[in-house]
Amino acid sequence: MADSLQQRLTQQQLLPSTREQYRSILGRIEGEDALQWLKKRLHARTPIGTVLPYRAAVKHYLMAEQGYSEEELRLLLPKAKGRPTAFRHALDPEGLALYHNAIDEIPEPCHTILDLLPKTGLRIGEICALRVDDIQVIQGVRVLSFRGKRDKARTVPLTRSAEATLDRFLRSQNPSKWLFCGRLGAPITPHAVRKHTRAIAARQPELESLSPHVMRHTFATLALARGVDLATLQSLLGHESIETTSRYLHPSIKTMSAALQHAEDEGDE
Repeated sequence: MADSLQQRLTQQQLLPSTREQYRSILGRIEGEDALQWLKKRLHARTPIGTVLPYRAAVKHYLMAEQGYSEEELRLLLPKAKGRPTAFRHALDPEGLALYHNAIDEIPEPCHTILDLLPKTGLRIGEICALRVDDIQVIQGVRVLSFRGKRDKARTVPLTRSAEATLDRFLRSQNPSKWLFCGRLGAPITPHAVRKHTRAIAARQPELESLSPHVMRHTFATLALARGVDLATLQSLLGHESIETTSRYLHPSIKTMSAALQHAEDEGDE
């Protein structure tokens, strides 16, 4: 990747995982005209979750390497069209129990990362990039204090369960700089963690939609069920808009079924 593009991605304060994704996308162009490459891939049936990073990666490339302005690209880039991303259900208590059983044999540090995802609500890129000194005590509360998406300051208090998970890991691994190290002392990559969730989803039909982001939805759903208000949940998830937070608040099929059954029973009385 050219230095100018690398510099732009860094200046945009993108998460390491996002920069890695854009690098991977741009590596597929291989000398083709970037705009034509993009247009070939914007189909109505392509998931919008695939379309958007393609479009963003090409936009960064054209601005950094070919000198296009934001205004020019607003006219030149094709509109992001595609089918909506499939609805991600949070895991219900039974699914969460299956999940914890499934991650039991996964080696460190992926085991601890997967254990912490539904307990903290962190994005996979955020948790992989944590440093040891991001574990702090503020106002007597143990927290994770770090820079999240778009370099935004995030502070997430740890529950007793999350603290216990983290302490077990710290006692057994004793990391020095990066909390979760991969190869050669660098932070572990989100891809390394996703390999495990894909493997679990492939062998367990009950968890076929499993992904790190599903565990973020699970955290939000559990928090809501335990009485956390929407504004607090917005802060915990690191959303700029409360409307974004509201997308995470889907009642499970079982919850909806129970509500309907209760209404029907009440009507029969």
